[in-house]
Amino acid sequence: MSWPWPRVPHGADLARARSLYGEPALGWMDLSTGIHPRGWPAEACRVSEAAWRELPAPPRQVLDAFERYYGAGAWPVAGSQAVIQALPRVWRRLRGAAVVEVLAPSYGEHAARWSLEGHAVRLTAAQHLGRERADVMVMALPNNPTGERCSSIRLHQLAAACEWLVVDAAFADADDGDHGMRMPANAIVLRSLGKFFGLAGLRVGAVLAPEPWRAALIAELGPWAVSGPGLEVAAAALSDARWQHDARQWLAAQSRALGERLSRHGLAHQGTALFRTARLPQARALHEGLARAGIWTRLFELRDPEPYEAVRFGLPADERALQRLDLALGKVLEEMSK
Repeated sequence: MSWPWPRVPHGADLARARSLYGEPALGWMDLSTGIHPRGWPAEACRVSEAAWRELPAPPRQVLDAFERYYGAGAWPVAGSQAVIQALPRVWRRLRGAAVVEVLAPSYGEHAARWSLEGHAVRLTAAQHLGRERADVMVMALPNNPTGERCSSIRLHQLAAACEWLVVDAAFADADDGDHGMRMPANAIVLRSLGKFFGLAGLRVGAVLAPEPWRAALIAELGPWAVSGPGLEVAAAALSDARWQHDARQWLAAQSRALGERLSRHGLAHQGTALFRTARLPQARALHEGLARAGIWTRLFELRDPEPYEAVRFGLPADERALQRLDLALGKVLEEMSK
């Protein structure tokens, strides 16, 4: 029996790393995701007794926290992944099959989920987006793994070339400019507390969408989509302006430090404050060499719409981790050059 659901590779798969390379002497350093390594301190948040005992309809104070941070109409969801899976079903129920243009390379779940629901998916490089009209256009801002951004003018041009512009803004929070970008009226925006806030295990995000799509999407996700404790922790994190300010400063500095290490080793790179991606012909050799040194990165090997091989580096948590990466890069690249 064939497996009908998409198998999309993701980071954070240390079980696979261990099965392939065993347990290194220094332990694994997981740089395979773009998750903030010093996330918001959820352990200090006091969750109410009611959050554990009652069905979790978002109370007004929680919705207020989401709307203050994300904008009017922001609705809590069980992570942006839940919306990625729901959107193709909502469109099919209301409109039938769609022509969907998806930015590539980008987060693989988008194309996989639209294809799974029987929509016609067109993978398109960034410079070619919007040249042909589509029912739905899907992009990430900033993009993962390239870190590419686009101007507000370009964003509105793309919105004019489709009925739905789906914007995956999971990595937007780390940069104030990305966080506050004005979206077109037909944009469906996905937000996440997993990356910048470092709360990936909480499985909480938000969606912003115009009516009637917003109502249809909330209905598709169903009642009690986010746990009561998750709602309270998320609201507390979204309300912690001091932590957000300090976190953006630390991430910017740590991203610069990581970029400097990569540049010293001759690796051209791009990305966001949460990750740096180096594109090179020997991406697999670099990924495997670092894995043998106990450093797990994210390998990208794509062939559609055009060949793309790269290694994505998440942020090391401190100077000691940066030094370990620096030493490993030197040794692996030296071996690769022989």
